[in-house]
Amino acid sequence: MRHTTTLMAGLLCLGLTASSTLMAEIGIAAETPANIAPPAETAPKAPQETVTPGAAPAPAPPLQAEAIPASNDPNDPREKIKDAVVKVYIVQHTYQTLSPWNSDSQKGSGSGLIINGNLILTNAHVAADATFLEVQRHGETKRYEADVVFISHESDLALLRTKNPEAYQGIQPLELGDLPKMQQQVEVYGFPIGGNTLSVTRGVVSRIEKQNYVHTGENLIAVQVDAAINFGNSGGPVISDGKVVGVAMQSSFLTENIGYMIPTPIIRHVLDDIKDGKVDGYGFHGFETQSMENPAMRRKYNVSEDQTGMLVHKVYKQSPSEGKIQIGDIVTEMDGHKIENNGTVEFRPGEYIDYTHYIDMHQIGEDMKVKIIRAGKEQEITLNLEKPGKEYLLVKPNQYDKQPTFFIYGGFVFMPLNQDVIDAMDGLPARIGALTYESPDDIRSEAVIMTKVLPADINKDYHHDSNLLIEKINGENFRNFREFFDRIQAANTDFITLETADDYQIVIDRKEALNSQTGILARYGITNDRSKDLQAINQAAQEPSVVAPAPAQPAAPASPQAEATPAPVVPAIPATPAVPQTEAMNPPPATPATGAPRI
Repeated sequence: MRHTTTLMAGLLCLGLTASSTLMAEIGIAAETPANIAPPAETAPKAPQETVTPGAAPAPAPPLQAEAIPASNDPNDPREKIKDAVVKVYIVQHTYQTLSPWNSDSQKGSGSGLIINGNLILTNAHVAADATFLEVQRHGETKRYEADVVFISHESDLALLRTKNPEAYQGIQPLELGDLPKMQQQVEVYGFPIGGNTLSVTRGVVSRIEKQNYVHTGENLIAVQVDAAINFGNSGGPVISDGKVVGVAMQSSFLTENIGYMIPTPIIRHVLDDIKDGKVDGYGFHGFETQSMENPAMRRKYNVSEDQTGMLVHKVYKQSPSEGKIQIGDIVTEMDGHKIENNGTVEFRPGEYIDYTHYIDMHQIGEDMKVKIIRAGKEQEITLNLEKPGKEYLLVKPNQYDKQPTFFIYGGFVFMPLNQDVIDAMDGLPARIGALTYESPDDIRSEAVIMTKVLPADINKDYHHDSNLLIEKINGENFRNFREFFDRIQAANTDFITLETADDYQIVIDRKEALNSQTGILARYGITNDRSKDLQAINQAAQEPSVVAPAPAQPAAPASPQAEATPAPVVPAIPATPAVPQTEAMNPPPATPATGAPRI
């Protein structure tokens, strides 16, 4: 989740101005007003490489400042690496989550690297919501317009391609290496804000574990380094022994010289994923577990000293585990890897990681071997990771590259409940928070929330209501937002009554709502009573939506983006083809990330 207070404090320390949109997309550099000089620590440096000293954690001694000398030798391996590093310029079109009829465009930049296939690898949070992209290689002044080819939001990775297919044909692509070892020295290449030239910083690997990626909250393997990673470094390569060992991702405001990179196992997962022309994401095994370190629990389940594992306490409906895994099973192995009582597995001698990492390494559709103890007997079970993890979430993950879905009726604003809506709330009601741990069922596949009321005479007495979960319409349950929308559209009763879980009622006079709709929209400067995806439904049915008599806002700058599949995945923003995307995967939704902003 995004944490506005922490991020704002960090931005103020850096001397940056911040808009609400910037706080939502922290990877985008805000433009400094002309009358405000940048602070000393972010002021442009001399046009040469800069090196920020790192500090390795105990027990290793602190890493001393070490300048990386510049070289004009074309055969120098470091010069060849620089040739494949690019700066990414972006214009993004974003929406206000709780007022999704309002949008804004802003400029920013990040970094990227050229890989095989004449592709440019960068972060998803650099390329998200893009309407215009350009790339500029180190050592050149010419910019080339680029398209988003694939984007994996849950992995925070995107692949770009220049519109000119010959732009970087002569450049030697960077080669992917292996997962680095602890204390292995690395160099971070990129274009941090405060200057236009390439910056190189050096440090060491200080930690390898699963972390919440700030872009979507997805929990995946990440590598912590003590090299300086600053705003604008996003998407830049992290190099060791001449090979890419990761992509710079995020840093921490709470500590100095701590940054995180996306390691090559995740990069390779995405590259393998897109071989079929689309991004599928990560599968979900279908159960949740708790540790078995408590002595009383181990005695209850007759677990011997040499047996270790995790206790299953929840099985998701219609998941790969339904009918195969039971509550009370003890999971002891995952794909041959022994699971410890705290839920970790030894992936290298003396190094442990959460066992779910081996689930993440599977592609959608692959089988996974699980060993369990049930009633004192060992069994081996095969689970097929048939669908992306988001399919098992009632509350869907953060969304990008599209306008949020909304519908206004009688001044009441309705939206499907997703992680974006939760992130935008001022405080999280307990009932809504509980839904983040639920999975879809035969009764409900999506929750509907009344986010706010646009005050008018016909909705008097409801003006202060907000964030109400709607459970019934005219006394009947509905399965998802689309069914809710269709029922209101098809209603022919005098009154439409909406009910919450505790039977609180919102009563709408249907004829008054229809007669007042245009005036309410015009009063609040809203040009349409529904989002673009719902407008498309009306167009298909040849049924006009209600439009206020107000001029439409200018369309955002258009730049066609390459599609990964023949048909768009999501509705397009104005004049912009849809960008292929997937969302965060593994239920339950990730807990709030620590103060680690995207960079």
